Amino acid sequence: MDATWNKDEKLVAELLEAAHNKTDNKTYNSEAALSYGIQLAYYAAQKFYTTVLELDSGKGYADIVYLPAPQYPDKPVLLIELKYGGDETGVISQIRKQNYPDRLEHYKGHILLVGINYNVELKNTDPAYKHHTCKIEEA
Repeated sequence: MDATWNKDEKLVAELLEAAHNKTDNKTYNSEAALSYGIQLAYYAAQKFYTTVLELDSGKGYADIVYLPAPQYPDKPVLLIELKYGGDETGVISQIRKQNYPDRLEHYKGHILLVGINYNVELKNTDPAYKHHTCKIEEA
């Protein structure tokens, strides 16, 4: 949680990669496995947040949104979008283009956009195989 709140993109990517690696290798490249890995990595979020999967934004679905619990109004909303095959900057662009934060207008100014990406096309001999990247911006 601290790495995300502090916008430590490198550490967030490393931790998410480790959590995603705990998923089944047969289904590793599915969005469901990546989502499961994210939820595992953010297990501690349950103390501070309510988890919403596939939040309808009107133009699409935000993959995972963590809404602050009433007793933690100081915590930012975490709007997490997952992709594979692109790049983390493109994920943030998609969030903005699809207006995902607009669905959370009551939290404006207190939303962190978290874009997670990894490349499924890489062979297991490539040093970047299963390497995750992350981009975190304020909405």
